[in-house]
Amino acid sequence: MSKINIMRTVVVKQVVTEDYKKKAAAKIQETLKKLEADLDVFDKNAKKSITELTLKGHPQINQIKQQLEVERQKLNAYKQKFMDELKIISKLSIGEEVVQGTIDSPVEIQVGDNFDALNRTEIVIKDGIIVEIRGN
Repeated sequence: MSKINIMRTVVVKQVVTEDYKKKAAAKIQETLKKLEADLDVFDKNAKKSITELTLKGHPQINQIKQQLEVERQKLNAYKQKFMDELKIISKLSIGEEVVQGTIDSPVEIQVGDNFDALNRTEIVIKDGIIVEIRGN
């Protein structure tokens, strides 16, 4: 067998434009709004639960409070991650290329092919349009 088809990972890059920055920032801001709403609901439910358990004299109230605080910290860390991403987006330069993700692509290989070159394939997108395919 001298030929075989395999799957390879192709990097997808986005050229930063004003439109890209606006759309990416808007998407993150929408996520942040949802997270804020989730945090508000969480806080209200946690307060209600703690009050009810305290009135009932629940023996593990302190443990439950700690668990609720851990969950709140996780939600806040998630929120901070998106706030950091928003800052990063605002600092991107127009024309800069950022990695959008990866996709798998089939490729036929044969004896003598440069295997390293197969894994350097990139697709470059600008405002939703493929503008370049590198290392094909």
